[in-house]
Formats: sequence, C-alpha cells, structure tokens
Amino acid sequence: MTAHRRPTALVTGASRGIGRGIAIALASAGYDVAITARTMREGDPTALSPETGVMLPGSLETTAAEIAAVGGRAVPLQLDLLELHTLADIVDQAVDQLGGHLDVLVNNAIYVGPGNDRLFADCEPDNIIRRITGNITAQLLITHQALHHMLAAGSGTVVGVTSGAGQVTPHAPVGEGGWPLVYSVTKGGFHRIADMLVVEYASRGIRAFNVNPGFVATERVLAAGSQLAFVAKHAVTPEIVGAAIAHLVDDPSVINGSYLQAVDTARTLNLLP
Repeated sequence: MTAHRRPTALVTGASRGIGRGIAIALASAGYDVAITARTMREGDPTALSPETGVMLPGSLETTAAEIAAVGGRAVPLQLDLLELHTLADIVDQAVDQLGGHLDVLVNNAIYVGPGNDRLFADCEPDNIIRRITGNITAQLLITHQALHHMLAAGSGTVVGVTSGAGQVTPHAPVGEGGWPLVYSVTKGGFHRIADMLVVEYASRGIRAFNVNPGFVATERVLAAGSQLAFVAKHAVTPEIVGAAIAHLVDDPSVINGSYLQAVDTARTLNLLP
C-alpha cells in the first residue's frame, strides 16, 4: 500500500451476515470496499431463507449505504457463485472500480440453498455439485483472478473465512447438532487455499490466512429457529466477527498461512459482551 491512496478490499457474500460485518469494519478502518452477493436490493427473491422461506433482511444496497456512512466508498457488484463464467470478470470490475488496485480479498461467500440439512445419502447429486461449485470451485476462481492483480502490484492479502467443520468431526449428524458431510468436505478443501498460497507466493508479497468465525448470529441463523438453534445458542454478532477480522487484516504480527479464531481476537480487543 502507498501513502497517497486508501487501501482497497473485495469482500464476497456481503449483503448480510459475516460478510456485511467485515465490509463495514474494513470501511471503518479506512478501506474502500467492493462487495458482492446475489441480493442487490432488500426484498429480492434471493433473500429468502433456505430453511424457512422467510425474507431475510440485508442487501448490497444496504451494506453499501452503511459503508458510506462510516466514510468508505462501496462498489456493489451482483455475483452468483454458481455462475462460474462471470467470476473473473466481476473481480476485474471490482479492481477497476476501486482504482486499479486490490490490497485485500476476503473469501466469505458460500453457496446457500435448499437441502443443506440432509444426510449424505438423502442429497440429490445436483445438490452435491452445487455445494462443491459454490463452496470451493468459485472461491478458487475468484482467488485466482485476484491473485493476478496482487502479483502485478507486488503485494496482497487473502483472507479465508473458514469453519471448524473443515477440521473437526461433529459428535452427531446434521439435524442433531452436527453439520452435513458435503459442507465439511468443501470447507476442508477451502481451508487449504491460504497455506498453499503462502507456500507458492509468499516470496512475491502474498499474505494469506484463515479465520474461523465460530458461531455467529447471522440473519439466516436467527430466522432458522430450532433448525440452527445450536448455532444461535453460542453465537456472537456479525459486527464482532467483522471487527476482529478487520483488525487481523492490518495486524503485522499475524503469521503468514496461519489459522486464527475470530473469538480469540475479539476477546483480546475487548469486543465480547
């Protein structure tokens, strides 16, 4: 980063939840932020909860307004993770509208659709393909395009919003307090992006790390009621996670390729209630 310009970030899945929290926190820290999601405006059909069918609050327009309210500049770009042919172009659009440079990529978005709470044998093959596509293939393609811009600039940070599901075996199956097999598989694969980027590109100025947000009381979690009650019971707010991750982005003591817990950082920053 140079002294004469504001740093820039691209945060995926920022219409609500963790992505929204991260985008606003980065803007508060002085970043201009490109934000992506499927939901452009409040009440769009893409905002329906896959668990209950209720309309979830949050949109790119709303997050953009909140970014502007804290002094940042927002670049909202509609993106569907399943439309793989559009991803590289959207990254390029983000970089162009941010002034031609990208300092930080936060891979937060995942595929959200019906059938997430099924046992593996009950999943339709198309659903398995959508989850793999939307939870790891899309992130690889987004990172690939962003990496080219970062390598050209000689520096850049890639943050993966990961999950304990990628590292820990649950004590019970999905629907009984655990998580689904396909989700675990995709998060396990996604988790390896950060450390492998460091192996291949740390010498060229690339910094990458994973952050486990823990249980977060997102709009979707709260709307799901009993289906995600085990998450809501122990959850922190998206704003707390966002502030913790924004802090880590600018913390030079973070070890390259590391795996961090957002709650630990939030506790250090006295953000927890």
